[in-house]
Order: sequence, then C-alpha cells, then structure tokens
Amino acid sequence: MSFARICRKERFGERFVCFELEEGDIASQARPGQFVMVRPGFRVFDPLLPRPFAVLSANDDRFSLLFEVVGKGTELLSYLEVGDVVEVLGPLGRGFSLDAPFGILLAGGRGLVPLVFLAREFEKRGIPFSFFLGVRKRKDLALLRLLEDLPRVLWSCEEAVSGGFCGTVLDLVGKCLERALWQGARIYACGPEGMLRELVTVFPGKEEDIEVALEARMGCGFGVCLGCAIPRRGGGYWHVCSDGPVFRLSEVVL
Repeated sequence: MSFARICRKERFGERFVCFELEEGDIASQARPGQFVMVRPGFRVFDPLLPRPFAVLSANDDRFSLLFEVVGKGTELLSYLEVGDVVEVLGPLGRGFSLDAPFGILLAGGRGLVPLVFLAREFEKRGIPFSFFLGVRKRKDLALLRLLEDLPRVLWSCEEAVSGGFCGTVLDLVGKCLERALWQGARIYACGPEGMLRELVTVFPGKEEDIEVALEARMGCGFGVCLGCAIPRRGGGYWHVCSDGPVFRLSEVVL
C-alpha cells in the first residue's frame, strides 16, 4: 500500500464522489480497466478491508477515482476532504484491449468509470468510438458532466426526461445501431450484471468481441483471499481481481 493525497474532490449528484489523488507511480502505470484498492489513511477497523475502485483517469503524477456511496466503507471515504490522505494499492488486474478498429462503449450507471478512461485512451490513439450511457434515475444524469468533452455520446434514462431517451442503455443501442454498424466493432461494457447478460441477445454471435469489466466484492485485490470467484465458461472459476476485472464475454458465466 502507498499513500496518496486528495488534491481535488467533486460531487456528482447525491450519490457519487470523485477524488483526484496525487501518487505518481500509480498514475504512470494505470491502464483503462484496471482498479485500485483504497481505504482511509488513518487507522480504522470498521470496515477493516479496503474497497476496490476502477481508475477514472491517470496522467502525470495524478489519477482520479469516482465511486458511489452505497455502504459504510464508501460513506467513510466520502467524508474525506482535499488534503486528506488515503492508502492505495495498485494498479491491479487486467485491463481492456486497446487495438479495436472501432469501439462501442456501453456503460450502465457507475459502470461508466473504466469506460471514460478507455474513451480518452482511444482519443489519444485515434481509434473511433461511440459512447452509450444509461442511468436509472434523473438525478444520476449528473454523471454526464464526465462526458462533456467526448464525441459521439448518447444517453438514456429509465425515468422520463425532457430531451432524452427513456429506457435502458441496451434499448438505446437497439434503436441507434444496426447490425452492419456493430458487426466489425469491438464492444466494451461495464454495468449491472443483468445488463451484461443481455449483451448476447443484443449482439448475437459477438461474444468473442465483447469485453466486460466486472464488479465483485474482494478483500485483497490480488488473488489471495479468493473472495471474488466467478464461474468460468467450460468449468472452474476465475478470480475477478487477478484474472480480470476485464474478461471476454465468452470466458465467463454471468
């Protein structure tokens, strides 16, 4: 574990918090799809274990995280302010492939975090892409601020919103993309498990070309505690922390 200072804090709506952290080694090594384990920089025993968060961005000596406040651990982190210190381990795990001819990025809610990092890397490499974001509630549209400077962003909300598409992100994709448009693309997705399971229906025959970033409860982040096991296609198990968190859809049973 290393220590990182909070340089900037920003809230996105009621439930999401973004930290920009100063830690040069992690910032220089992080790749889209990887994650870090984080806990407050002071001694705390409840909760004892760090929390895993995908990297939102990384450059120079700083990197950013965005997390949703959903329990005691993330609530405790949300109270930290600029100048406070957190303990961080990472970057960890296997990230996204970066050699797509064309990328279709599908995010459900907080699943946009690793895909924002991927989109910015695609921009640097000149790889064309389209970004689709779906949220459940109007208030979560605050996340669109993270996408303001990206091209070709489309969004949906499951609550009716003026000027927006009402439905899930996969409903939106079905309306916007014909088979000819996604046939030669690589598809990247992160979001609720139910959304990821539906990808085989929306993109039939594309399991080898769909990469999914999975979320899981984990205690260590590097394969020791075995707390993040998921079924492996063909038998056995993967560990999300060390074998993933990015997998081809053909590799896992969701």
